[in-house]
Amino acid sequence: MTHTPLVMLPALGADSRLWQPVIDELGAEFRPTVIRGEGKTIEAMADHVLSKAPKEFILVGISMGGYLALEIALRNTGRVKALALFNTSAIAAPEDRRQNSVDLISLVESGGFQTAIDRTTPVVSRGIPEIQRLAAAMTKELGPQVFIDQQRAVLGRSDRRAELNTITCPTLVVGSTEDTITPPKLSQDLANRLPGGRLVLIAGSGHFTPLEKPAEAAAALADFMRALTEDAVQNDQRLRLHEFW
Repeated sequence: MTHTPLVMLPALGADSRLWQPVIDELGAEFRPTVIRGEGKTIEAMADHVLSKAPKEFILVGISMGGYLALEIALRNTGRVKALALFNTSAIAAPEDRRQNSVDLISLVESGGFQTAIDRTTPVVSRGIPEIQRLAAAMTKELGPQVFIDQQRAVLGRSDRRAELNTITCPTLVVGSTEDTITPPKLSQDLANRLPGGRLVLIAGSGHFTPLEKPAEAAAALADFMRALTEDAVQNDQRLRLHEFW
């Protein structure tokens, strides 16, 4: 069975290692590529991803990667054939998060990059030691300037909720019951606003679902993509039957 290529976008402070456990679970049936959006704004990151992505693809984003995926999908280029959004939302940065980003940027600019890592990674990892170590390693390797650029990008993102009804491709929203950064109510709201949006809530997972629950995350994604393929086959058969008659 041949599937449309899969483009996966990581979260703030993360690289391809965030998605690797899910890629391992998916196996050889699918064709995933991880692209990290580069730039100082969500819009610039979208330009970068589109320059690297295949002509047509299924787009998967988590957290900041979800904001980026929405920006790409809302451009309506026709290249995004389906959309999967993990642990993300369509809202602008809340005031408390805005202040947190401002404080983190100031901290890093004053030489406190390691302190910023020590503040952020326990939150995204829920303090799970192996996940916290990986989150810290990814953030540190990306470096302080990428951290600052990404913080500014999420700080300046727009509220996209009023635009979501223009996204017509099939869409999957995956949330997690223990995600305090993007609580389940935001996942539910996102799915409700997307035409035909499908919601999956993964129990017992926090914000970094691909690391906490890779089997469940991969199953949700694989079921979604297989359904897309089955729908395409059925549509093709109906078209051929119509042409025959």
